[in-house]
Amino acid sequence: MVTEELRMSLDQIRQEMPAAMRWIYMNTGTTGPLPERAMRAVEKQTAAEVDRGRIDPDLHQRVSELKETLRRAWAELTGATTASIALTQNTTEGIGLALAGLDWQAGDEVITTNLEHSGVIMPLYLLASRKGVQIRFIDLGIGEKNMIAALEQAVTSKTRMIAFSHVSYQTGAVLPMERVASWARERGVWTLVDGAQGVGALPLNLKQTGVDFYAMPGQKWLCGPEGCGALYIAEDRLEQVQPTLVGWAGLKQMGPWPEVVLHQDARKFEVASFSAPLFAGMLESLRFGEDVGWTGIYRRTHRLAARFRSLLGEVPGVQVVTPDNHAGLVSFEVQGRKPEEVLERLRSRGILMRTIPRTPWVRASLGFFNSEEDVDRAVEGVAE
Repeated sequence: MVTEELRMSLDQIRQEMPAAMRWIYMNTGTTGPLPERAMRAVEKQTAAEVDRGRIDPDLHQRVSELKETLRRAWAELTGATTASIALTQNTTEGIGLALAGLDWQAGDEVITTNLEHSGVIMPLYLLASRKGVQIRFIDLGIGEKNMIAALEQAVTSKTRMIAFSHVSYQTGAVLPMERVASWARERGVWTLVDGAQGVGALPLNLKQTGVDFYAMPGQKWLCGPEGCGALYIAEDRLEQVQPTLVGWAGLKQMGPWPEVVLHQDARKFEVASFSAPLFAGMLESLRFGEDVGWTGIYRRTHRLAARFRSLLGEVPGVQVVTPDNHAGLVSFEVQGRKPEEVLERLRSRGILMRTIPRTPWVRASLGFFNSEEDVDRAVEGVAE
């Protein structure tokens, strides 16, 4: 039976995702279960390369078309233009491209938060050590504090960027991306968003949000292969960002030295060859999401997470960390137990979650492929 939210039945969805049937799979925030159709697409592309040779002209042309088809799919999913999408390997690469491509001066400031992943912190560390940029942190608690008020207190005349997560990987809090982008643009400040826990879990219309950069992975909520991601760069910012590395993939025209013309859109950030099998798998994962229905995916993800969060809050000795403003992540602490012990106990019961480094928390990721029974059994597993 097809649910009122999804275009496919839950049974059909789960049949396509064997890992979601083998486990109570609640670690999509790390890597989502790969659909079988994505695996078949990877295998088909690989087989064609083995059979025909990777330099076969017809195959080479189809691979070039595959790349642009994938770019269009990313753009359609995120409410962007194809000109604003650069294909990357992962979120962190996109963050690094954005940071390294801007014209920084010693003493410039970037504001970030206490809720960030190392994928944000490490590129900022490199920026600070190489360029003398100052990194300022605002404390948002678990994500429930007023971010605009915190920014008002932290901003100075030297502030040039705000770097933050759309959804905190630690607490699951959804941060006010559009409000921050509007606030920043009014002050001539760039915004760089870590979209690792946002894309595929929340609806996006990046062109309307006003953010300058939004870095995304394919392997988490989109359930694609690892090694596939994208970077959104607002079209009115493209001229301000220069490539860190250049190669033939970013080349529009080349004549006698020094006649070199790069693409003027986001393609200028792409360097050279890519894995066509992985791109084929990523495209098929995005098509799977379209077949299931993205609107239904977003609604179901939130509803299941809200159910898990609510039921977990009734378990004695369990403290729910995730605030009301959440998407698909729910973090919690089992008092009197180390998170590693909780994780191992859950795994022994066929339930996959993860811990959060440097905290006493366990994190669950609720995906559209999870069943209500999965939620109930996971709560029982925590309570035991």
